[in-house]
Amino acid sequence: MHLVMFDIDGTLVDSAGFDAKLYVEAVRGVLNVDIDSDWNSYEHVSDSGILEQVLRETRPASEHATLAARVQERFVALVGDHLRRAPGAIREIAGAKRLVERLFRLPNVRVGIATGGWEPTAKLKLAHVGIGIERIGFASSTDASTRTDIMRLAAQRALHGAAYARATYFGDGAWDQRASAELGYDFVAVGGGVSHPIAYADLRDADAILSRLELADVALAREARR
Repeated sequence: MHLVMFDIDGTLVDSAGFDAKLYVEAVRGVLNVDIDSDWNSYEHVSDSGILEQVLRETRPASEHATLAARVQERFVALVGDHLRRAPGAIREIAGAKRLVERLFRLPNVRVGIATGGWEPTAKLKLAHVGIGIERIGFASSTDASTRTDIMRLAAQRALHGAAYARATYFGDGAWDQRASAELGYDFVAVGGGVSHPIAYADLRDADAILSRLELADVALAREARR
């Protein structure tokens, strides 16, 4: 069994033009704090992880739960409003949907999504580009604040108790690369933002990607029988 897992932002969905800006705006609107949008400066790069750090540094612990809920609610509303006003602001990373669909057809593959975004906005983005999660082991920053914990949960939900011999994570950030190394996953960089030996500008060349994952022969055999 080969577990193949994806990040969302910058990997399956191109939302970089607005996502960080709206997150900063949500935090400012609720906490009256301007935060650094260079996510590399945070210990845990996820919506929950960043917010937990900001709250620790700016507010007493007794206020954290209430304020975190308010920030999340504000951010979800901002993203929803933005997409309603500018539906073209979010796009599929080229080839993402087709690659995921091809992976679904392979009997020795399980597919997961582990995103640092909160569940409501993550599902909104995926639905916007036509990627369904019905057959995907999905986990988000709503489930956990650390990238590795999110990935572990996505793996459990994708595998349903089965064992895997190999795991690969597709991501676009240095934090994705670090988490993959910590968990012993192979890493594939997407989008050019991370220096890595295995990297693709997008996901259009599914044949090359499947070959790199050593799934090409199985994929071709399945296609031939269709």
